[in-house]
Amino acid sequence: MKLSLPVAFGAISRLQVPSFPLRSPRFLFIEVNKRCNLKCQHCDFWLRTDDDRDRYLSVPGRSAVIAEFAELSPNGNVVICGGEPMLDLEDYFALARSCRENGVRALSVVNGTRIRSPALAERMILEGPHEISISLNSPCEAQHDETRGVKGAFKKAVRALRLLIEARSRLGVNSTRIYVMGLIYGGNYRSIDDFYDLVLNDIGADKLKLNFLQPSFGQAGEEDPFFAAQGAVDPDELTTILKRCNEKYRLDYNPAWLEQVGMYFRSLNAATDRVRGWASTKETEVHICNTYDRNIMVNHYGMARLCFSGKFPGMTLREPGDLRRFWQTSEAIRADMRKCNQFCGISHSVRRESSTMSGRQKMLDHQAKAPVMQSHSDITFKIASGMRALARFNRAPGS
Repeated sequence: MKLSLPVAFGAISRLQVPSFPLRSPRFLFIEVNKRCNLKCQHCDFWLRTDDDRDRYLSVPGRSAVIAEFAELSPNGNVVICGGEPMLDLEDYFALARSCRENGVRALSVVNGTRIRSPALAERMILEGPHEISISLNSPCEAQHDETRGVKGAFKKAVRALRLLIEARSRLGVNSTRIYVMGLIYGGNYRSIDDFYDLVLNDIGADKLKLNFLQPSFGQAGEEDPFFAAQGAVDPDELTTILKRCNEKYRLDYNPAWLEQVGMYFRSLNAATDRVRGWASTKETEVHICNTYDRNIMVNHYGMARLCFSGKFPGMTLREPGDLRRFWQTSEAIRADMRKCNQFCGISHSVRRESSTMSGRQKMLDHQAKAPVMQSHSDITFKIASGMRALARFNRAPGS
């Protein structure tokens, strides 16, 4: 029996039904480069180069992706990342400018080494991301410099924070948020109280965001010594410290997030092969990631994925509409990702639960505002696109 086009379209559209409504993505991560000027023990990006830059998606191409994301998710956020993205300063500001021109909020985490003058700090406030986070590994200068692999890195990061705060005050710009992104691991978790005191009281930043140890970014070798050595965290002691800081600094922690932190380090303690890093056979006890429901990551080459890992397939963006197409035709990828319990699930970028109740409310607000989108198979998307084009072609002039 030959099916009419509408009937065939309806049959195809029922092939892949999401387990819950698909909404527009909340975050677009877009990469500037893949090199870095520090030598962090928990990251291999400093071993990379941009020698194949001629293969990168151009800055205008990346700006076009941002524009398409703004149309797909008007209330969304763009995260400008690297490597150390500020090593390519004009590219960095060009992408921030694209975000501002398209009405989406820009975020970025940088190491602070390039923010050296009041003039550049002012440019960051006026032209850069709406949310600027500087990475710190510890409230202790020696410990930060050791893990970052470069002496003086702590002083540069703290100076960058002070320059940004002074510039914001001088310019009277209240919309820019200045944060610290802290890494918590075996060597520093007992100093979290000191960390909050430094960031909130001494430096005067708006917030300390906590990221937790996970396998090293871009791990190149078969062994991951930093992950193996620094995963020894007592989960009960850690959660006790966090609860004490929650009361002392009025942080409004999310109880569900606190439970996940404890569970995560219990899982880590059970991993006897942590030295293998990403190749560890152990996983978290509970699934805590939801990157597939809120994130699109676009790398240097224009490859879009639902997480940073190459474990799951992606799609190269080649023409207008591909970003939306990828988001709406990736239900099979999402189904696999919902079964993934890798240790990166604790990452600030992908974890399901926000650390604070206010952050959780922002997530709920986005879900309330974001329209429900129809999930398609790839062939369904092509048929739908063709039907829309045909309708436009057949539309009477002036109608």
